[in-house]
Amino acid sequence: MKGFILFIALLFFPALNAKTLVIGALIYEPPFEMPADKKNHFFGFDIDLMNEICKRIDAECQFKGLTFVQLFEQLLEGKIDLAVGSISITPAREELFLFSLPYLASNGQYIAYNNSSINSIDDIRHKKVGIEKGTVFKVVTLEKFDGDVQIIEYPTLPEVFQALVNGNIDILMADKETAEYWIANSPRQFKLIGKPIPIGTGYGIMANKKSQSLVQQINKALTDMEDDGTYLKLYQSYFAPMSELEKKKNTQAA
Repeated sequence: MKGFILFIALLFFPALNAKTLVIGALIYEPPFEMPADKKNHFFGFDIDLMNEICKRIDAECQFKGLTFVQLFEQLLEGKIDLAVGSISITPAREELFLFSLPYLASNGQYIAYNNSSINSIDDIRHKKVGIEKGTVFKVVTLEKFDGDVQIIEYPTLPEVFQALVNGNIDILMADKETAEYWIANSPRQFKLIGKPIPIGTGYGIMANKKSQSLVQQINKALTDMEDDGTYLKLYQSYFAPMSELEKKKNTQAA
């Protein structure tokens, strides 16, 4: 009898002792983060990546929907353990936070309304450029045009796109993958302007400076995922034709 009780205890011990990681994720930033429902359940490339990492380091992922600015604030305040949201690794951010190995190249992309007179990068000068508040796109755009643009910031990406539709801005900048997602789903509404602009050293999973051990575990998981083919399979499931992504979205919502 004692042996049976010990067996049951050992069987459930790992689950009972799995650490819970509270992970800040953007509310809506396809194809990286998308809400599955109204209860902080998400899906997307970053979400699936983190779920796989959590499985490999014996942790439980608990996602918390936040704005881009809140990701940084709540990580500094200790309200979340990690942050994901196509966060570019830059020297300025590395002064305050730790980052995992980059898991994807980071690029910015300009997007205009389809009937806009803007057709090239040169046309952006003197225009109103919308960005998601807290992103590096503000600095990138100001430097690119020597400050000869008006930057208008919005808390979330959907608000930036809505401002473009409403005519409150002339053009916006977003992550390349996000821009391609919107173009694929609204080809008659938006158009890409210019080529992607490299930013930072890639997207990374962000942690506070006290989480060196956790970041080391995450890096090992990322390396193992690359070695065993899991990362490539995940990458292909999201950055295949967007029609495939929509099928995944519909499956998640069902």
